[in-house]
Amino acid sequence: MATARRGFLKSLAVVPLAPAALTQKPLPAAAPPPAAAPAGPEAVAEALTEAVKRQFGDQLGADGLAVVREQIEEGLRSAARLRAASRLGNAEMPVNLFTARPPETPGKGGRR
Repeated sequence: MATARRGFLKSLAVVPLAPAALTQKPLPAAAPPPAAAPAGPEAVAEALTEAVKRQFGDQLGADGLAVVREQIEEGLRSAARLRAASRLGNAEMPVNLFTARPPETPGKGGRR
């Protein structure tokens, strides 16, 4: 019975707001955001190579950056092959079990 009363009281809390909500003009439609170009493996490799260049540019030459980019591209290709080869069904997905524990109270035999 308490939940029915609680729900009724919650619905009464909204009543003063209803007339204002019904009389408001609809907002004008916003312009759709510009469509971003899909980031393919080449774009991702370029961005990661640029990050390596900014962080380690003084330690790497042009040849070193080329090797790093090739390794990044190979890693991205390997990751794509692995994702394609190991598609998991819904029943095969890992289970993340969450259990809430009450807070420990010092002095009542709780662990510290």
